[in-house]
Amino acid sequence: MPKLTQKSRRVQQAALLPAAAAAAVGVSAVSTFVGPAARGVAPPSVSQQHFEVVGLEAATPTSSASTGVAVGAACLAAAAATAAVQQSSRRRTSKITSRATAVAVDIDTDCINAIRFLAVDAVNKANSGHPGAPMGQAPIGYVLFAEEMKLNPADPQWVDRDRFVLSSGHGCMLQYSLLHLAGYSSVSIDDIKQFRQWGSKTPGHPENFETEGIEVTTGPLGMGISNAVGLAAAEAHQSAVYNKPGLPLIDHYTYCIMGDGCLQEGISHESCAYAGHLGLGKLIAFWDDNGITIDGHTELSFTEDVVKRYEAYGWQVLTVENGNTDVDAIRKAIAEAKACTDKPTL
Repeated sequence: MPKLTQKSRRVQQAALLPAAAAAAVGVSAVSTFVGPAARGVAPPSVSQQHFEVVGLEAATPTSSASTGVAVGAACLAAAAATAAVQQSSRRRTSKITSRATAVAVDIDTDCINAIRFLAVDAVNKANSGHPGAPMGQAPIGYVLFAEEMKLNPADPQWVDRDRFVLSSGHGCMLQYSLLHLAGYSSVSIDDIKQFRQWGSKTPGHPENFETEGIEVTTGPLGMGISNAVGLAAAEAHQSAVYNKPGLPLIDHYTYCIMGDGCLQEGISHESCAYAGHLGLGKLIAFWDDNGITIDGHTELSFTEDVVKRYEAYGWQVLTVENGNTDVDAIRKAIAEAKACTDKPTL
């Protein structure tokens, strides 16, 4: 396949996410707002209470989403106005000006938060679902979909695409957010608004027969990682059969995110042992080791040494100490995983 350096891939693909996120929520700039007076206090003049959002272009709200942004800005300005009036009650003639200047935003953090809060808003609207997994796993998903994975939203069935399996399927708003921001037409913003509703394209667990871009239907814990082993085994078999010198027709990775519950299930033990036996070097699994399950802390029932178990299976095991914010460490771990061609990596 054509080579694309990590730097150029980040520039090319990561830049798409914040733009898509902005389009998704219909962000509209607010140029000026006059804050209301505090309760029981006479309203000050416009010259006394003037709030500006600078560094942004003025825009006219054209949708309910942009109206929501304006209302949010109004609420913030109202709170600021109340505080300002209370602090200056003995100096009523003084002019109070509050300016919020645009600041540089780290693109990684911006993109990750776009993923997180699409998930949070969808779960909140549905009043059902699991926001924790998408919040914690968003940095992994961002690096994979924005930088690492070979994919084509215009052709989701492209034969040599990288495969992504969300074994912790209850956190599927992570996957829906990623598909939407990556440009898959199968998950529109309206589909996200219908999360977990009857007949929607965004059910409470990902279903590959329902939503284009979902590789594997997951839900029962341990099943997703086992399917990922099968996908990686299929890639190894097909590449051995069809690839010729200088003609790598089949050459893709299988990525999987799993949680503590997946590691507890017996089916994952069997399949991961088999992956180690086969030496599936293009299988990369991410364990979201957050120490918590729906029943409480993992030490209540799960105290085995997972690292030693996977090393005994024949896997390479790497640790990212702070997977919540250390995006560079995630990138480094993926690079090390790809460099190890004769073992799967956890």
